[in-house]
Amino acid sequence: MESKINLPNDIEIAEYIGRGGRAHAYNAYVDSEPVIIKIYHEEVAQKYAHKYQVDIAKYEYGRNVALYELPKIKRYIAKPYRVFPQDGEFTHCMVQERVTGQILKQVIVELGCLPSEILESGYEIVREAEANGIHDLDISVGNVLVNKASGKWIPKLYDFNIMPQYLFPPNPIVGLAFKLGIRKKSFRDYRSLRNWDRRGKQKKWIGRN
Repeated sequence: MESKINLPNDIEIAEYIGRGGRAHAYNAYVDSEPVIIKIYHEEVAQKYAHKYQVDIAKYEYGRNVALYELPKIKRYIAKPYRVFPQDGEFTHCMVQERVTGQILKQVIVELGCLPSEILESGYEIVREAEANGIHDLDISVGNVLVNKASGKWIPKLYDFNIMPQYLFPPNPIVGLAFKLGIRKKSFRDYRSLRNWDRRGKQKKWIGRN
């Protein structure tokens, strides 16, 4: 499927970035604006279609839009452009703002700590998303970009294709925990934030995420 993608006339590919777990990524331009194009792996697209009954590109785009439209946290969210092709049942491609910066994990390792404003912003993002019914933001320290503006560190989210665990629990026990309210829908988001804090306090980095 990836080799059959025909780009719209207003999209200009600049360079191939690399292969991720769910998609290939390209630097590109849309009407001279720098963007990222995600072209999803065929096997991943099929998994989402069969297991979750969604088109992965439309699903990620929808979650991206939902978060970007929340005024309080808009500055922390990559701008969504569109999916393409837009006239078929499956799209497989998404266009998104090209986000620059460092992976949060790298910043913690280099500084030897977690800047307090990053953690504060993380809680702001999760609480606002939770208040608007959006959960499982996939915010591990290896999946968040941060950059510095006017002397302040700002996290930026760009990956929105994870499927919320409360909708598709990994096993019946976890499903029951959600049903009984023992596990909150944003459990994994708050766990990630606690992990940010814990990693920032470690003198030596241990583990992957």
